[in-house]
Amino acid sequence: MSEIDISQLINQFKRDGFVVLKRQISPAVCQEIGNTLSRAVEVISAQSSRDITNRWYLTHRTDSGVLYDVYQRFPEARKAAEVPEVTAFLKSYFNRSVYLYVNSYLYKPADKDNQVPWHQDFLNRPNETEKVLAWVSLDSATQENGCLQVIPGSHKRGFRKWFHVEGATHHDRIVLDKNEESNKVFVETEPGDIVLFSNYLIHSSAQNSSDLPRRALRFVYKALDDDALPRGSMIMIHTESEDFYTAVPLPRN
Repeated sequence: MSEIDISQLINQFKRDGFVVLKRQISPAVCQEIGNTLSRAVEVISAQSSRDITNRWYLTHRTDSGVLYDVYQRFPEARKAAEVPEVTAFLKSYFNRSVYLYVNSYLYKPADKDNQVPWHQDFLNRPNETEKVLAWVSLDSATQENGCLQVIPGSHKRGFRKWFHVEGATHHDRIVLDKNEESNKVFVETEPGDIVLFSNYLIHSSAQNSSDLPRRALRFVYKALDDDALPRGSMIMIHTESEDFYTAVPLPRN
């Protein structure tokens, strides 16, 4: 990818809060990853004993369609976490060392409430710096099976007022401005497409009531700073050695 392409992507990202990179991973690799993680869901759902990796990583939530820390637990998932075009974007956007903050596998169980209401990611961590999320489509994601929905430009105001719904699967939600939902865009993707978006972007997804799977990987990237890592150990994606020793704080919203 040329510097001109990256510059154009960054300009679009700053304007809309998201960009779509088409055909970044082959269908064969998407199928391999999807098969591995679908099998893991079957095994995890059938087990009553404790996963020994829970001492380091977050406990999976098969009731809500999430496997956590898949980069660390499943080597196949790593093929989607360090895509050259994504790394080039992150390097240019953050202009410093980048690390993998958290990651997960998202699917929509057919027998569960799998709708995700409007929200922003990491609302409960307002003092941390911006994060860029990579949503890697393993299946075709359409309006029928619950593709991403976003409100372009909604990231520019930072975090919105939010509230917590006790007992809900997706419990942190925001208050939309009047008529704001009318600006929503359906982000339909094919296997191997990657959606990059700011954690400030307002987004959601509808219920998957079809027989079609809608599986995706979610990688969250962050510029190197002194924020606490949620769990596990730091995984560097791009390194500028001097960043390990700088005392210059990053700007915060």
